Amino acid sequence: MAMLINYHSKDKIVLIFYLIVTILLFSILMGCSVLPTNPDYSYGNLQITSNPVGASIYLDGTYTGFVTPYTLENIVGGSLITLKLNGYLSSNNIIQILPDQLNMLDVELTPNSYPPISSYLTSIKINPESINLFSGQIFNIISIKAFYSDGTNRNLSYPECTLLSINKEVANVSPAGIITGINEGETTIWAIYTENNITKSDSILVNVYGTPVELGSLTGISVTPSVMSLAVGESQNISSITAYYDSGNEININPELCNFNTNNSNVSINNSGLITGISVGNSIITITLEDNGIVKNDTISVTVTDAPISAKSVYRALAIGIGDYIYYGEEGDLIAPPYDVNKMKEIFNDCQFGLNNTGFSKISELKNTQATKSNILQRIQTTFSDATNDDVSYFYFSGHGASLNQTSYLCPADFNGNISTGISVDELESALSAIPGTKVVLIDSCHSGGFIGKDISSNETNINLISEEDFLSNFNESIINSFSDKIITKDLLTSSEYQVLTSSHWYQSSYELYPPNVEPFGVFTQALYEGCGLKNNFPADTNADNKISLNETYNYIAQWVAAMRVNQNVQIFPLNSSFTIFEY
Repeated sequence: MAMLINYHSKDKIVLIFYLIVTILLFSILMGCSVLPTNPDYSYGNLQITSNPVGASIYLDGTYTGFVTPYTLENIVGGSLITLKLNGYLSSNNIIQILPDQLNMLDVELTPNSYPPISSYLTSIKINPESINLFSGQIFNIISIKAFYSDGTNRNLSYPECTLLSINKEVANVSPAGIITGINEGETTIWAIYTENNITKSDSILVNVYGTPVELGSLTGISVTPSVMSLAVGESQNISSITAYYDSGNEININPELCNFNTNNSNVSINNSGLITGISVGNSIITITLEDNGIVKNDTISVTVTDAPISAKSVYRALAIGIGDYIYYGEEGDLIAPPYDVNKMKEIFNDCQFGLNNTGFSKISELKNTQATKSNILQRIQTTFSDATNDDVSYFYFSGHGASLNQTSYLCPADFNGNISTGISVDELESALSAIPGTKVVLIDSCHSGGFIGKDISSNETNINLISEEDFLSNFNESIINSFSDKIITKDLLTSSEYQVLTSSHWYQSSYELYPPNVEPFGVFTQALYEGCGLKNNFPADTNADNKISLNETYNYIAQWVAAMRVNQNVQIFPLNSSFTIFEY
């Protein structure tokens, strides 16, 4: 059995020793015997504890000779504290120091589990997806099913899950899965299930109407849109199904209450009303609703065309991997990034998009000390200089990442601890937004989630550790930060031009592993390679259409990383994107 023999986090960002020696030498040469204080940093004491205890304490990559619990004295804010203990993944923490008081760092170490466990929780599914209730009406959740990586599934009992309503004044849910309509409005009922430290969730959309009235007899239904145009492989949901009654009432209908039929095989439609273009041509989809023996139907006319964007798009890629840092020293260097670049180039070279089997016209790379800040920004310009609005440009980065005041930075090879030598969210956004067309951004570094916002993933929250109010507050903030067009800012890669995957949250480290007899790899990149690489028969392609969407890629990577028991949560923007990022 292969064993994990080493690992390395990608967030070593401050070389305090180098800076102090430089300043001291300058002071001596100038005849100054006093070491000047850097006004950007605060000094103080730091009490470090861990569970379990006995972890070795490293300060900016250098072993202090102490183990937890211990208090380090007179250290500088912005330093990197690393805790190492056999059998556990390293914990890397960039600390802030408040002067004239005791600062504390308490770390829960994550057990190391390599190779992945044979079967793990991948998702849960609550049935139905949406319901319509009147005030005072009750509805029993039909089922909650758990799905696992080995293809098996099982029904969950309601006590195994945490059930909660976003708005209890509209509808509430009991621990037994009974939903009660209370007041007119709309709310979401969430089911949250945790197994072996993996948390998954799913939801029901609940529409509650006023006091029940006699609906009368069904007189017709109306489906929107009535006309739809799709490219081959593209999908779109039915927007709404409305039922009309002779009493004058009209009600939105759950698509799962209807039957669907197509007049040919050019399109497919599932029980939730998701329509997918299969082959070029015209189709008619008939939607049928039966209510008390009365049957009514409506139709959607669908035109399926060849994928127009892929047919005329030009694909270009820039892959950057930095293991050798100019100012870090051996303890701060990484091993995996150059190998990660090779894996990404292999994926790019194997891609063939559209009916014309279009490949990448340009695949550029920067490795190790080549990848200075100026070279990276210049190479972005030269690699994508000919891009048009129809083109797709891929930017991949593997290396150290940093976070200061909740702002994320990529660390170029010449990063020296000063934020001006890093590439900030704003700088990367400015460079990439100058490129016309669609940008696919893949970042394997610590704190990389900060390039698209905070807490976009929904699988990291342990509902047992926080109150329901805190969970709802955090969840609502996540939704706002992730999807509200009103707050999208210039310094995030969250406009419609972007398709983004990052290896971790803005506050998390990302890891590389060194298994025996295997090339070292970044966990995120290896998961991407395992899911989307030609040699692995594309397990991320869950619908087996030889196209791997951003969402398919995200789901595969998230599950793969969770199985590794590595404490990093993959992030995606936009959520549930059907955009094809790899095709074969």
